[in-house]
Amino acid sequence: MAVQYHVAYSSEIMGAGIIAGGPYWCANGNVEVALNACTIYPEYISVLELIAATEYAEGLESIDNTDNMWNDRIWLLSGTLDTIVYPGVVKKLESYYRNYVQSANIATEYQLRAEHSFVTADFGNACDELETPYINNCNYDSAGHILQHIYSNSLRPPVTAKASNILSINQGKFLSWPVSPSTVGLNSIAYAYVPTNCSKGNPDCRVHIAFHGCLQTIPLIGSDFFLHAGYNEWAESNDIIVLYPQAIRNTLNPEGCWDWWGYSGPNYATQSGAQISTVHAMANWIQSAYIGTSQ
Repeated sequence: MAVQYHVAYSSEIMGAGIIAGGPYWCANGNVEVALNACTIYPEYISVLELIAATEYAEGLESIDNTDNMWNDRIWLLSGTLDTIVYPGVVKKLESYYRNYVQSANIATEYQLRAEHSFVTADFGNACDELETPYINNCNYDSAGHILQHIYSNSLRPPVTAKASNILSINQGKFLSWPVSPSTVGLNSIAYAYVPTNCSKGNPDCRVHIAFHGCLQTIPLIGSDFFLHAGYNEWAESNDIIVLYPQAIRNTLNPEGCWDWWGYSGPNYATQSGAQISTVHAMANWIQSAYIGTSQ
């Protein structure tokens, strides 16, 4: 989802960090492609076709102008032990991004012996395990690496996060479609970490959106992702509000993934997609409520 959101709203975004994800429009709106080419058979991914699809969406003005991505900063991770999304898929994402982002701004980590998981410095399963909550302690701070790379290694060291700074958000009210949130794979609630210096409004604060992975919804893993992914400690010391949107399982989405194959509708990867537009509306609200500007 991070890739889709970045491409859709690139005029408002300065960078993205992706762990075990494929290129924009990889699934072509087809669940069979999603479960095969975009996960375990990367040799079937045509980056040229995905670039053409991106240009088509750009021509329809359903995503922002791709020129906006040229100066963005991209960080990619794929564990060498990943049995769910093979490293070759992430390398196809790297090839995709190199068409739009200057190479000097792309950083990769392909040597970590990690299974499919969100990798942390001190929380979760052993690094080589594939088990709920799909957060692995690899003595590697991927959240910190993502944020430091996006902000050009200018951030202050992390500090202790404050549980009282977790904000519960009525995510459903930001859905503009006339359906219940669960129909399009959205939970009715989301969360945000609002640093102490941002709680009363601060124009110097910034926003980072952290999307959880499949099988990491609130009903499945509780608060583990938004409390222990590692973002909040960096957020507290650097005045970065972290928005944690929440997907949920439904009939078409049994693992609670974000929509990257079309279960929420054919425009899922565009600005008018139910999930992308909802997250964007929440991000705008965060900007307005805590920073004083809207995107």
